[in-house]
Amino acid sequence: MEEPAREKIQVEDILERLKEEGINPSASADEQLCYVWQLFLRNEDKLRSASQDLENLRQQQAEEMREVENYVGHVRTLTAERDAFTTEFEKENEQLRIEFTQLQLQQEAQLKEMEEMLEQEGLSEIAHSSPSEQIAYLLVERTTLLEKLEIADQKLDSHSCIDGLCAAQLQDKFDHIRQTLEDELQQQGESMQHTKETMNKSHNEELEREKVLRKRVERDLDEAARRLQMAHEEIRRLTDELDMQKKEQSKLDPALQLASQTSESWREEMNKLKDRDRTELQKAMEHNNRLDKEILALRSRVRSLDSERKVFLELVEKLKEEICEYQKNEKPGPVLPGMDETEENACCSLQMQDKKDPARFEEECAIDKTDSGQERRDQNKETVHKRCRKVIDDIKGRNFQLLHKLQKLQREHEDLVERNEELESILGETQNQTREEREHLEGEIEGLHRKITSLETELLKAQMNKTEASMKDQETTKKVQDFQEMLKSHQEKVEVLESKLSEERDWRKQLASDLEKTQKALKAEKKELHNSKSELVSLYNELQNLRGMAEERDFLNVTHEKLQEENALLETKVLKLSQECEQLNQLVVKQKIDENFTTSETTYKELMTKARILEEQIQILGGEREQLCTKLLESNKKTEELEKEVKGSNEEKQLLLEENAQLRQDILATREEFHSKIEEAVSIKSETSQKNQPLKPQSSECNTALNMSIKQYLSGERLLQQHQEEMQQLRQDFHRVQNLCSSAEKELRYEREKNLDLKKHNILLQQESTKVKAELRQVQLKLTDSTKMCSSLTMQWEHSQQKVKELELELLKNSQSSKLQSSLQEKLALEKSRATDAEKKVLELQQKMKESHHQLRLTETHILGRKQMEEELKEAQERETQLWWQLQEEQRKRKLLDQHAEELQQQLRHSHGTETLLAKTHAELQVRFQQQEAQLHILEDEKKTALDEHLHCQKANQNLSEQLSLLQQGKETLHEEYDCLLKQLDIYIRKHNERQVRHKAKLRRAKETFVHEVKQRDVRIKQLESEIALSRNQAGKEHALIKQITTENENLLQEKRELLQQLNEQEEVGQNNKWTISTIQNRVQFLDEENKRLQESTLQLSSQVGILERTLRNIQTHSLEDFGSIGFSECQLLSKMLPRPNTSFSATGLPNSLGILRAIQDVKPEEGTKTPKSLFSLSPSQPSEIGYLNVASPGDRTNFPTQPQSPSFSCDSV
Repeated sequence: MEEPAREKIQVEDILERLKEEGINPSASADEQLCYVWQLFLRNEDKLRSASQDLENLRQQQAEEMREVENYVGHVRTLTAERDAFTTEFEKENEQLRIEFTQLQLQQEAQLKEMEEMLEQEGLSEIAHSSPSEQIAYLLVERTTLLEKLEIADQKLDSHSCIDGLCAAQLQDKFDHIRQTLEDELQQQGESMQHTKETMNKSHNEELEREKVLRKRVERDLDEAARRLQMAHEEIRRLTDELDMQKKEQSKLDPALQLASQTSESWREEMNKLKDRDRTELQKAMEHNNRLDKEILALRSRVRSLDSERKVFLELVEKLKEEICEYQKNEKPGPVLPGMDETEENACCSLQMQDKKDPARFEEECAIDKTDSGQERRDQNKETVHKRCRKVIDDIKGRNFQLLHKLQKLQREHEDLVERNEELESILGETQNQTREEREHLEGEIEGLHRKITSLETELLKAQMNKTEASMKDQETTKKVQDFQEMLKSHQEKVEVLESKLSEERDWRKQLASDLEKTQKALKAEKKELHNSKSELVSLYNELQNLRGMAEERDFLNVTHEKLQEENALLETKVLKLSQECEQLNQLVVKQKIDENFTTSETTYKELMTKARILEEQIQILGGEREQLCTKLLESNKKTEELEKEVKGSNEEKQLLLEENAQLRQDILATREEFHSKIEEAVSIKSETSQKNQPLKPQSSECNTALNMSIKQYLSGERLLQQHQEEMQQLRQDFHRVQNLCSSAEKELRYEREKNLDLKKHNILLQQESTKVKAELRQVQLKLTDSTKMCSSLTMQWEHSQQKVKELELELLKNSQSSKLQSSLQEKLALEKSRATDAEKKVLELQQKMKESHHQLRLTETHILGRKQMEEELKEAQERETQLWWQLQEEQRKRKLLDQHAEELQQQLRHSHGTETLLAKTHAELQVRFQQQEAQLHILEDEKKTALDEHLHCQKANQNLSEQLSLLQQGKETLHEEYDCLLKQLDIYIRKHNERQVRHKAKLRRAKETFVHEVKQRDVRIKQLESEIALSRNQAGKEHALIKQITTENENLLQEKRELLQQLNEQEEVGQNNKWTISTIQNRVQFLDEENKRLQESTLQLSSQVGILERTLRNIQTHSLEDFGSIGFSECQLLSKMLPRPNTSFSATGLPNSLGILRAIQDVKPEEGTKTPKSLFSLSPSQPSEIGYLNVASPGDRTNFPTQPQSPSFSCDSV
């Protein structure tokens, strides 16, 4: 109930759609199909345009992907350049650090030397002060010395008591001293200027170099920033373009969805139309079957009526002959020979007519019987014409049946051709799929080989690098060994995957070969089954026809023999008729009883034959049902096999997924190991940095620890460099491992795609299984229909039995006066011709039997070939025993093949059984033939009695002849009506069949075009879906790459900023250090030069003081001799005043020398003026100067050795 309701709903939907499109629902089917075809063409054009747009989009995407790849390559080059710049900056930073440490060491050494010098000279308080304070102190001392020299010059100029010579000498000496001091000062100034210029030049050169380097770095950074900005802009542009493409794709998606929806709607409509056509065809087939059954019933009824008519005609002819004989018997003697001649002529004509047609026989009889009148002649002519028409109609009906059979055979041939084409297309698709899978697997193998070669090269490089690094450190060797082990494990996994891939290829090849073999075997079995079915059906039909023809032939032979015997006995019986007329009246009652008995026996025999025919049909239907059941079992087994294959594929998928999970875990473990190694390296860096930090304060505490700390620092920096190199190597290894991981992920994605393809294949297999189930359901429905047909046939058989009973009653009434000799002669004539036809058919059937035997032999050869195939399959199974998981499936296949062989053996047994049944039926027919011969003997005996009864029944025959004429007229009218009906039926059936043929041709064409276009559309849709999926995957990959690039660029920018900040800080620190170092160096050099000059000046002064003391002694001696008039007190004062400078000089060193000079200046005015005031002028000047010096210089000083007169004091002190 649901299916017709759905069909009605679908029909209403289609009509509404047509109304919306502007087509009347009352339009013809051709117009509707034309409109549907136009819509189909429009949708095809739309699909083509959409496919072209998609191809353009693909090309654009390919170009954009190329641009993106170029951009990615450019970004990679930029990153490589950036890495190179960073490495250069790192190297420069390391060099600057080394120079900075060297400068620090130099500064510290210089400071230590300055401190030692100052401590040696007694300036320990200034030693720990800043260099600016030290320089200020030295400058103050220099100014004080210059002031003292000026005071000494003034005193020497004012000293007039000394002789001119002494004064001149002293002045010369002082001038010489002054000149020397001035020269020294000039030299010091020049040296200071020269040193300043050199320091400024070196410092300026260094600054210029640093500026140039900074400019270069800034330019490089600007270029890198510009490139990064360009890269960001390109990335943004590409992202915008990708967004635009996504938007366009999102705009095209609804169009594609609409196209797919329209295609699906068209598919649904076509499926609905197919279902409707199928239902209509089924209804038409049922209607045709019903009409065929009715036609067969009508034909059987017509045949029965023809047989009755012939019987009546025979009775009439017999009655006529009996009347003629009776008249001859009544006439005088001369008439009798003429009558005998006429009778002989009639008998000859009858015998000739037995060899010819029954129509000619009737015509000759009508010509010979001139005495019967014109009415009888007209009736005979009409009957002859009617018989001719009936014969022609029978021939036409047979021709129509043959044409119908030919059409059926053509249809079956077309169906077979279509099935073969479908199977060829399926084989082509499977072959293409296998080729594609092989190419795909070969590409995978090549990719794996390339990866293996690249991994081997990387391993070789890594081994070389690791061998070099192993000479340096043992820790790196351990890491290299771990990495090698990891790589070996990856290689082993790759080899395992390759072996699995090879196994999968072999397994797929074997599956493909098995599928091809099974498909070929199934095709051959289907063809053989179809041929065997058709042959069996034809054989059954021919056997049925043969049975009928054999029965008719036997009956005709028996009747022919009986007629011959009767013709021999008629001559003897004619003389005895007159004597037996009296006995006929007595035997009438007995004859009636015997006739009833014979008619009952004939009807019983006919019913038995019909019952046997029906039983045979029932047996045939049961055999077909068993065959269908076997087919169902085979299809169920096939579905089970397919389900098992699907389960095996699912298990393989699970194994592959587990292996993928293990690979992912291994990759994660390797990543964690690399992260741990990176963290260890970072911790090592931090430890080294922590170790380097306490080195700076320790340098100030102890001088001896400085050198050790510097060495440790340098060794730490070397270790850092080594660790950095190791880190770089580890990073390279990490990048390689990342590439390997990415390749493994690609392989995983590829395997996922394979799994998806396998899922699709499983879905297709499930669809095929559903189709097989649907076919099985249809077969079950056909079986139910066949059972219903059998039940309906049984009902019809019962109804026919009832009709037969009714006809038997009618025949009992009409057959009392109908069984005579003429009917038997006519039957003999007819059935001789039938016998000849039957013999021809028997010959044809024998030929067909020979052909069937030949086909059976061919089937036996096919069975032998199948056995050979089974042996080959067994050998293949023995080869495949190594694969444990395939053994079970192959054993099941072997069992299925054994079952197929058993089924074929059962079919052969069934054919042998049918042969035995045919032999049994032949024996039964022979038995029946013998029985019928016995019955014929009985009938001959009864005919003898019937001849006696005919004389008494002449009067009754006249009345019956009148009734027969009336009945014949009614029959003729009925026959005419029946002929008209048959003609109309034939015309209607022909038209209906022609319409069906045209409709089927149109439907087939439409189906072929639709199936072809749907296949093309499905292929295009699949291609488009696959391309869309690839584009989406590529877009996702591009987004991921862009995100990675952006993240890496951001990280790099942050690192760049940090590095720039560090560089700026380091440059500032370096500049500050350089400035401080340069200033300190200048100050130290200046102080060194001033110290040297002061030392030289002190030496010169010490030598000059010795000379001056000598001159003073000489002067004193001269002055004592020349100036004797001076008092004792004054001489004592002078003697007291003079030795003080020696003591003070010996005690005080450098500052006391100035005091001696002042004392000499004080002595000169005393000598010149002789006033005590000049002597007291020293007292106020000394304390002020000594106080000034004491303020500037600290008091704690080291005592020099006291040697007042030795000039080696300065040298020892120096």
